[in-house]
Amino acid sequence: MELGERLSCILSQQGMTQRELANMSGVDETSLSRYVNGTRKPCMDVLVRLSRALNVSVEYLTGNEEETSFREIKNLVCSNLCHFTDAQRLELMEMIARKK
Repeated sequence: MELGERLSCILSQQGMTQRELANMSGVDETSLSRYVNGTRKPCMDVLVRLSRALNVSVEYLTGNEEETSFREIKNLVCSNLCHFTDAQRLELMEMIARKK
């Protein structure tokens, strides 16, 4: 998966717009759009700012780390926990308990 596809996917998962990511990372909206569309590649400084704003590693953004990190899983669960039903929360807790 290319950087642009990965950015789109993460934005979608986190329910974030390109404008919100641009504001959070201090990256120009036009440049961010070009990164997402794959017409331009960001420098390392921009990759670091994007990764921090998205709570993922630079390695994940660049495709050098395919495995979802603990931090990414935690952020995804925490950001969506308020939308879980009580039954879903219980199921999640049971699933985690089985993995210990």
